[in-house]
Amino acid sequence: MRSKTPPDLIIGLMSGTSVDAIDAALVEIGSPIDVSSVRILAHHRHPWPGKLRQEILSVMAPAPCSADRIALLDMRVAREFASAAENLLQNSGYRARQITAIGSHGQTIAHVPPLGRRIGSTLQIGDVSVIAALTGIATVGDFRPADMAFGGQGAPLVPAVDALLFADPERTRCVHNIGGISNLTWLPAKSRRRQLPPMAFDTGPGNCLMDSLAQRLFQIPCDLGGRIASTGRIDEPLLARLMQNRYFQKQPPKSTGREMFGAALADQLLARADRPSSIDLLATATEFTARTIADAYRKLLPTVPDEIIFCGGGVENKFLMARISHHLNMFARPELRTMESFGITNAAREAMCFAVLAAMTLRGMAGNLPSCTGASQAAILGVISDPRRRNGSRG
Repeated sequence: MRSKTPPDLIIGLMSGTSVDAIDAALVEIGSPIDVSSVRILAHHRHPWPGKLRQEILSVMAPAPCSADRIALLDMRVAREFASAAENLLQNSGYRARQITAIGSHGQTIAHVPPLGRRIGSTLQIGDVSVIAALTGIATVGDFRPADMAFGGQGAPLVPAVDALLFADPERTRCVHNIGGISNLTWLPAKSRRRQLPPMAFDTGPGNCLMDSLAQRLFQIPCDLGGRIASTGRIDEPLLARLMQNRYFQKQPPKSTGREMFGAALADQLLARADRPSSIDLLATATEFTARTIADAYRKLLPTVPDEIIFCGGGVENKFLMARISHHLNMFARPELRTMESFGITNAAREAMCFAVLAAMTLRGMAGNLPSCTGASQAAILGVISDPRRRNGSRG
């Protein structure tokens, strides 16, 4: 029997590694948290101002950057996140006093997973105290460091939400997000959960390499629908070299970022004397993404899932999705689904997840899955800044 406790109204804020826009979602979250108790009430896509977007991209690791520049961007990014939340409220007709909290992912500018004895580190700018002060709404953020404190990768965090919402009693599922980086959550059927825990990891490049090449070669934000790449030819020798990246030999849990598969790699490819034509290079990068995704299903999972639920911006790239389907069908035929089949708008999904993570933090629930991040223990994630308390709070 469900609790009669009124549901929380939480705004989730998310900006990914592509820095396309801030997605803001107003989410109703009941108790217990499952797919039937989570409902997206409104969604707003807040484009980054062009100049600010370029400044964010210019400081992303491995680019050298001064501390004062990062400090200034931290404030400016927080103000933009606050504006996204306020615009969402204006468009939806809700008032700040009706909102339980904001859950903000922030904007990642560096993510360095632990390696051997090296301590992992991560940095998401967009200070939660600034967001809370400007909106007047309690804000939860800085989700990743607590997991890394226990030796985890600090990513992926969304699997904890995926497990609550999408685990099925009898069918094994994967939730596969193709954002700037591609990542999946493998969810065994609940009937098998005691034998096999969920697992999740970044498979490698998502959109970031393709987008970086499209911007440099064709002066466009992205190859819309994969129309350009679909007319090119795949450079197999170059693809073979790309596939030799050591990341693909690592076993989960593992995570990566734009530092490895973004602008720096695009520049390296463009600098090669033997690089293919512009169209063929974009086609090869698209194939690289597709093959690394399919290889993850073939080599790194305990079993191929019965269903794959695809989400993220990469779903809009029809050529990419066709290539993924082609490679998957060479060794398995899982049912391919979308977020919309569960009543969840694809564009709002990640923002929704950080609203749910905020709810988990506020309710004292662990927000990481050690089997997915590699942490030594589960942890309540994030810090809370609440301007409605007399002295506020952080931590």
